[in-house]
Amino acid sequence: MYRILIVEDEHIIRKGLIYGFNYEKAGCVIVGEANNGQQGIEKIKELNPDIVITDINMPVKDAFEMLEETMDYLYSTIIISGYDEFSNAQKAIKYGVSEFIVKPIDMEELAEAISRAKYQRKVNQSFIQEREKSADIKNIQLIEKEKQLVHDEVIREMIQFVNQNFNKRFVFQDVAKEIGYSSTLLHNRFKDYMNMTFNDYVNRYRIQKSIVYLKQNKLKLYEIAGECGFSDYKYFNKVFKKYINMSASEFMDLIKE
Repeated sequence: MYRILIVEDEHIIRKGLIYGFNYEKAGCVIVGEANNGQQGIEKIKELNPDIVITDINMPVKDAFEMLEETMDYLYSTIIISGYDEFSNAQKAIKYGVSEFIVKPIDMEELAEAISRAKYQRKVNQSFIQEREKSADIKNIQLIEKEKQLVHDEVIREMIQFVNQNFNKRFVFQDVAKEIGYSSTLLHNRFKDYMNMTFNDYVNRYRIQKSIVYLKQNKLKLYEIAGECGFSDYKYFNKVFKKYINMSASEFMDLIKE
């Protein structure tokens, strides 16, 4: 159900808006009312409505002041105005208002305006969600434990090896030889401490580094793959998609957007 706030200083008109329309049938519910712009501001902040139906000229603060002070809240707005106010109402376009109804209110027009306002609210919400998702993906951290937070000296040495050799091809035996422990001991110790296999850590580290290169936008994708220790671009892309849920090229497009 879409949540609607009515802001109108004339009591009869406000009550007519509240009780004279079948909001339930339209998939909506009235969550509050206000009789001036200041009350409207307070109700918007308190109730966070999906749609605000408001008159223009009201005491204390008018609709423009109310809209300006609540621009950070995500709602669609339906402006109600008299014929002599309609040109003035068009100023509200800069506040994202796209629905205008001229008094006296025609309920069919109101139904159409509410339908369009619902669609606008849905589009705005989808945009915000995609933007938040994009921000999360762009700032994703694949490795939770940084080396300085690891207190096991052997694990620290293994991580240091990855830091210094992530752009080269190596096998686990190379790590064991460098550190001077058996492969089995190192494998189990790393998994128990880091809650992931060593191979998983290496892939995560390499993909995290590739994201840095992608953001710099200086190298081609196959060059980035090579810089991060992947000799085969297709395999790099497969690993990238495993951890980021999109291909490297899709991630690059996301950054450009």
